[in-house]
Formats: sequence, structure tokens, C-alpha cells
Amino acid sequence: MPLTTHKTTHDVPRARYPWRHYGEPVKKAGVYFRGVVYGGSGYAEECWVVAVALAEAGVPLQLHSIGQHSDANRILPSHVRERLDFLARQRVEIATSVIYQHVSAFGWNLAIHGAARVGRTMFETDRIPDGWLERCNALDEIWIPTEFNRQTFEQGGVKASKLLVMPAGVDTDLFRPEAKPLTISRARKFNFLSVFDLEPRKGTDLLVRAYLSEFKADEDVALILKISQLNDPVTDPVAQFSYFIEKEIGVALEKCAPIILLTGSLSQLEMARLYSSANAFVLPSRGEGYGRPFLEALSAELPVIATRWSGQLDFLNDDNSYLVDIEGLVPAAAEEEIFAGHMWAQPSVDHLRRLMREAYSHPEKARERGKRGRADMVEKWDWSVIAPRWVSEFRRLLEI
Repeated sequence: MPLTTHKTTHDVPRARYPWRHYGEPVKKAGVYFRGVVYGGSGYAEECWVVAVALAEAGVPLQLHSIGQHSDANRILPSHVRERLDFLARQRVEIATSVIYQHVSAFGWNLAIHGAARVGRTMFETDRIPDGWLERCNALDEIWIPTEFNRQTFEQGGVKASKLLVMPAGVDTDLFRPEAKPLTISRARKFNFLSVFDLEPRKGTDLLVRAYLSEFKADEDVALILKISQLNDPVTDPVAQFSYFIEKEIGVALEKCAPIILLTGSLSQLEMARLYSSANAFVLPSRGEGYGRPFLEALSAELPVIATRWSGQLDFLNDDNSYLVDIEGLVPAAAEEEIFAGHMWAQPSVDHLRRLMREAYSHPEKARERGKRGRADMVEKWDWSVIAPRWVSEFRRLLEI
């Protein structure tokens, strides 16, 4: 059966992280760091890296986790879990500290006051949601990840003086082309990979339509879909994709090119190995705040196929990736209230098909783009380059 599932399991050897051991909890001016830390989302991944970087730089920090309070799925290395547990036990003097909230603007607690108040957030459409303007302007600074967000937040009425672009980074030592590939059942000689949460914004309906229109079952190619369900934990992905393929596209499952669904959680190390299992990464999303999987795929030296619109254009270009043209902006998904009245991109399925075929038919040229992407990640986007800027901005606010 061409549509198969592969339940992921953990394989997590001890990672090397240069954590130091700190003394007793402190209570002085520092950073009250409130954010989504666990769960594997884009917010969570960035949150814990920044928190640990600040602590490693000697900035006093008290960590307050929103939502999950532990790494229940064992996504993070044990050293990271230990460090985050330690930071959660630290104490700073709230009134003289920077109040930093790393979560969607709806999740900010505006009742907390300190020496300065900073919100870290982003959005993926052509505007910000109703209610965000007032919340953003209530804080001293709003840190967004990309120029795309600077434009949409400013157009939405957020004061330009409050907006600061603070890019996210990637661990190029972890996500590297030499990582040992995962063993994936039914993988073929050439494998496209997509990593996404199960939601309309990610454009996986367009991806599956393009893939099945362009490739036939007798070609040595497969599409691997790594699915998380942070926004939709109830839907059965197998049933959803089966229905879409047979009823909406009109292709019998037994006659279509292989699609492999990966469900369940993967550790960071396993994610790095997953990228090494593929020949190209593809995600024709309708909008991104910045697009963490693109950073990881480029770091792993994969050629990337992505939409020519929104946050990822801060680091994707025609030299290091394949950019899918859009047919314009269209109304966002009406079934999600937060997107009411918003517009997002409509990636061209025809152009997506051509780019996927190009990557498949000319793998040497595709690998060259992947190499350029890897070089860009190492030079400009590795956390060793990005994190010092974060530390500097917090020190500016603390005047230390």
C-alpha cells in the first residue's frame, strides 16, 4: 500500500553540551523568563536555547514554563532538561528585572511589571490578529523574528519604535549532513521530506497534490511526511490523507507514488537523523513567522523547496533554495477564527511540481544548492552567531 505509517521511537545517545554548574538560587535583577519551553514547537525550541544562552552568559534568570512543565516526550538531551529544571528553581527580583514573555501575544500576562517588559511573538499572515495591537503597544518592546513580521506588525499599528527583529538560529553541529540516517520503511532512492504541524497553513494539501500529479508509482521516489499535531491532536492523519488522496485528488492509494507518514515524537538527535534520510526538503506553506524546519534542512545540507513569501525569505533565496512562485494572496482558512479576514499566499502547484521534478532529475545541481544553504547557516545563522546578539540586547535592558 503506497500510503504507509512509520511510528517513531526514541534513540537518544548522550549528547555533548558544555553546561556549567551554578551555585545557589539568586534573587537580584535579571530576567524573568516566561515562555513555552517544552513540547517541540517552534516557540519551545527557540525558548529553551535563548534561556540557556543567557544563563551561560551569566545573566541571572528565572524560568517560568507555560503549558507543559517538563520534557515528557524526551525531546531534549538530558543535559538540557537538567539545566532547564535548575533555571526553573532560580529567583530574580521581579520589580527590577526584565519581564520577558516568549509566547503568542494572547498568552502574555500583562499584569506582571518590572524594569522593562518584552514580548517575543510572530504571525504568519498578512496582518496581526484582532486584539494583538493593544497587547503589543502595552509592552516596552516587541521582538519579532523576521523583517516580514516587522512589516506586518507595523502595518497593523504596532509602534515602530517598539519593534526589534531578533532572528532565530539553528544548531549546525546537530543538524549536519554527516548525521547517521534513520532507517525508514519503504524509503526509496530519492526521498522528499516535509516536516509540519497538521494544519491548513502548512500547505500539505498542495504538496500531496503536486507530488501525486508529478510522480508515478514506478518512479524511484517517495514523499516522507513527518507530522506533529500540536494544534490538532484529535484528527487521524492516516484517515485524513487517505480521504484527501482518494476522494479529492481521485487517485487510488494502491496506484499512487509512495507516501510515508511518520507519526509520534522524535528527539532532537532523531530529527537530525531524519533530515539525513532525505534527498530534498519541501514545504509549500501559505505563511511562516520564520520557518524553523527550513533552517534545520539547510543546516543538514538538504536542497530546500519553499514558498516565495513570508518569514523564511530572510534566509532563503534563489542561490540556496528553490522558491515556489505564488499566485497571489487569498483569504486564510475560514474555519480558524484567529485568521478571520486575513490573507496568505497561494503557492503555485504547477511551479511546485516543476521544482520537485528539477530536484529529482538533477540531484547534483540540487546538492549544490544544499551546500550553499549549509554554508549560509554556518556563517550567519548558527546559534553561536545569533545567541550573542540576544545576550547583548538583554544586557542593554538590564544596563549591565
